[in-house]
Amino acid sequence: MTVRFGVSFLCVLLAATSCRKPGPTGPVHFAREEIALDVRPETLEVRGMYHFTNSAREPLVASMFYPFPLDSAHTYPDSIDILQHGFQKQDSGVSFRMHFKPGAEDSFFAYYRQPLKVKSATYIVTTTRKWKRPIDLAQFRVTVPAGFGDVKLTFKPDSAVKSDSTVTYHFTRKRFFPDRDVTVTWR
Repeated sequence: MTVRFGVSFLCVLLAATSCRKPGPTGPVHFAREEIALDVRPETLEVRGMYHFTNSAREPLVASMFYPFPLDSAHTYPDSIDILQHGFQKQDSGVSFRMHFKPGAEDSFFAYYRQPLKVKSATYIVTTTRKWKRPIDLAQFRVTVPAGFGDVKLTFKPDSAVKSDSTVTYHFTRKRFFPDRDVTVTWR
């Protein structure tokens, strides 16, 4: 069994000299995310920008864990990059340290490419619940080849844009506190 923690799923352990807890999960709030999912017949590429606010008066350092969906259909990513942060591979994700400036917003960018064994791709968002409060704003772009038939998403798209080669779905959620992950299926 895989335990998934999260930025839409990141687990944060904070260390500071004096750390107040103004919110339900402490002074760091997972505020926003912009996610691009590029689905191809045998791979999923994820590009995500994650934004956090720190309400503390002093700088904080956090151990972050970025999980991947791993099961019989989703193998460990074959390419990973957490820009401006070194990371260590773990059984079900990667971990890295992040510094938060006092009273400010700090962000990081993550990329991974994951081989797919079936006609389904998943992006973890349910671990948002580990933060014990919703993300203020979550924006998603999901692009699939135009040749994919019967495409289904777990979240209803706000719009879809078709070209000769792709279909791109967009959806935005405010106060995002999901009870299911983003899954794309096709035939």
